[in-house]
Formats: sequence, structure tokens, C-alpha cells
Amino acid sequence: VSWIRHRDIHILTVGGYTYTSDQRFQTNHHPDDNEWTLQIKWAQKRDDGIYECQISTQPVRSYFVNLSIVGE
Repeated sequence: VSWIRHRDIHILTVGGYTYTSDQRFQTNHHPDDNEWTLQIKWAQKRDDGIYECQISTQPVRSYFVNLSIVGE
């Protein structure tokens, strides 16, 4: 499972490994339901945009999330 930020096509995480130097991003795996989530600590307006959760199956499966930051 990979998380990709579409604004700059940046791979953020693959499995439990974080590829970005921005330490606000990390992935969490919940083995009970095999759910993978992307956590963004201290989200900022610049984090707005589309994020893709990509599962490396054949064919590749993707789930897109549009993140909107509101307020301060």
C-alpha cells in the first residue's frame, strides 16, 4: 500500500516506510481490519489537495481522497 500526494506526484509512504522528509506524514496499519491510513500531523493549508492510496495488485487499485483544510 502506497500513499501519493498528487500536487507534486510525491510518494509519501510505501507500506510502513515513509519516503518524505516531512515528519508530519506517517502511515498507520490496523491489522485487525487490514486498514491503512495516512496521518498528517499539524495539517496546514498547503496540504490541501488530492491524495491517492494505491494497492499494488494486478491491476493496480487506487482510492482517491480530496483533503480540504478549513479554519486555522
